Amino acid sequence: MRLRRLTIALIPLLASGAYAAKDSCFECHSVMEGMSVVYKDDVHYHNAIGCADCHGGDPKEDDQNVSMSAERGFKVRVTRQDTPEYCGRCHVHPLAPYRASVHGKRLAASHSEGAECVDCHSVHNIRAVGDPLSPAHPRHVTETCAKCHAATADLFRKSPHGPVFISRQMAGCTVCHASHGTEPASRALLTGKNSVCARCHAAESAGGKAAAEIARLVGSLETAGPGSNEVLARVRRAVHSFDVAAVRRAAEPAVAGR
Repeated sequence: MRLRRLTIALIPLLASGAYAAKDSCFECHSVMEGMSVVYKDDVHYHNAIGCADCHGGDPKEDDQNVSMSAERGFKVRVTRQDTPEYCGRCHVHPLAPYRASVHGKRLAASHSEGAECVDCHSVHNIRAVGDPLSPAHPRHVTETCAKCHAATADLFRKSPHGPVFISRQMAGCTVCHASHGTEPASRALLTGKNSVCARCHAAESAGGKAAAEIARLVGSLETAGPGSNEVLARVRRAVHSFDVAAVRRAAEPAVAGR
């Protein structure tokens, strides 16, 4: 009975991120850089995952030259290009769709602006997606995407979708574009029985017909070749207004040139 009581008493400590073992990394960075202060809010901390679980090294050693040595398995900071694979050592399931996403492909092609894990989830103070303070929480997804896609997010907020998504507490951008497997606005995304638009709009409804016309405009640019890339980007941005006339105006330069 005594052992059972002790086990029950330890559960809250583990849930709150309290470590039974010594962690010199956490103790040192509480003073030196303050990382440990924000890490107390991190979902990893609350699951008893310590600094060395990600960064390697020896958390039981007080001498930093030893604890942060290659011999003790310490890993230097990773580059933006390496971050997805780094996080993917534990987060295996999101990694494959991310690699195939528009963000993953841009990052793999050495575009530094290609979004990677910490751009959306932060670092050292990563909160669970269900935490209302998480930038990945449904309430904040549009704001998080707006850090890179400000004009697009503004169009979405002003569109017919914006107020509906907010009132229904829907996760903004990721409802249509997915989260880790983010897709750009494309003909396939907009039209057809498996399209994201078809989830809410019947083909013969006003919304379904608008989606079909927007898809036609986007599709014509997708097949027009590299010369239409600039216009296609502008049209894809205009799609978020869900205003057929606005999408047509965005496509006008390409139409005039054919």
